[in-house]
Amino acid sequence: MTKIRIFFLFFLVIPGFIQAQQYPILDEYRINPSILAPSFTGSAALFQLYLTHRAEWTGIPGAPVTGAINIEGDPAKNMGIGTNITINKAGIVRYFSLSLNYAYHLQVAKNHFLHFGVSPVLYQNSIDLSNLTVPDPNDPMTAGMNKRTETYINFAASLAYSFKGLNVCVGMPYLFNNKSLFADSAYANVLTMGTNFLVYANYSLVLSDDWAMQFDVLYRNIRYTPWLIDVGLMVKFKDSYWLGLLYRKGNIFALNLGLYLAKAIVFGYNYEFSASAMSGYSGGTHEITLGYTLQCKSKKKTKEIKLKDY
Repeated sequence: MTKIRIFFLFFLVIPGFIQAQQYPILDEYRINPSILAPSFTGSAALFQLYLTHRAEWTGIPGAPVTGAINIEGDPAKNMGIGTNITINKAGIVRYFSLSLNYAYHLQVAKNHFLHFGVSPVLYQNSIDLSNLTVPDPNDPMTAGMNKRTETYINFAASLAYSFKGLNVCVGMPYLFNNKSLFADSAYANVLTMGTNFLVYANYSLVLSDDWAMQFDVLYRNIRYTPWLIDVGLMVKFKDSYWLGLLYRKGNIFALNLGLYLAKAIVFGYNYEFSASAMSGYSGGTHEITLGYTLQCKSKKKTKEIKLKDY
């Protein structure tokens, strides 16, 4: 195997198995689940804007860096619309996605709601070899291929159920399996955006007028990669401050804290670290989220991941 193949193996295969994902998943979903599934769109506020920056394994050069924007609103009764924009860079690999989200919220009984969501998704995968130095400039892996970009259209769909403090969602971020156009079949599965499936549930337990606890479970099954599960707990004070812990399959832990200021500004921070042998070299993962929410005064609403009443 040539050096260039080893390079591909490290940056494409290894990150895929460690994170078990072909597209970035942010820890922000614990305060803004709309980034997970379109069925949550417009369910938390009249309007909201979230900006997120995530730097993974900061001690390793070329480690993944992700930026994301979520904008959504509640333009009409029982309806939500929005968009998610994600940019990810990991070494020579770049990923970009743009989704347009639509949700319909239906009350089926007192305190019982169903939330239907659909979303067309445009995404691009690209590999830039222009800055690589290889022993053989005529290596067929790199010859005439300084930069290669693939663009696809896919669709997402999800269904959520909510009852008071409980929310359960089943979704498919990618309904179809897009085959990679890259010629080398050895990397076809790595560069392919495979069908995705997830189940997400959270429950808010009110302890007193000031204190509450939130439990989160996220299961992801992504084609060509191992399944993944998150289990998290957050403690909230006056619904304005929170501190939490998350465990992810693979001995990954995350500490998170945040605050909600003036009933409008949201700040969240997550720090991930590994309990494996590489923990002393990776430098950990840092994720910062800044959000703005506009609540509707004419309807009873709750912030963050609690769904409003219609």
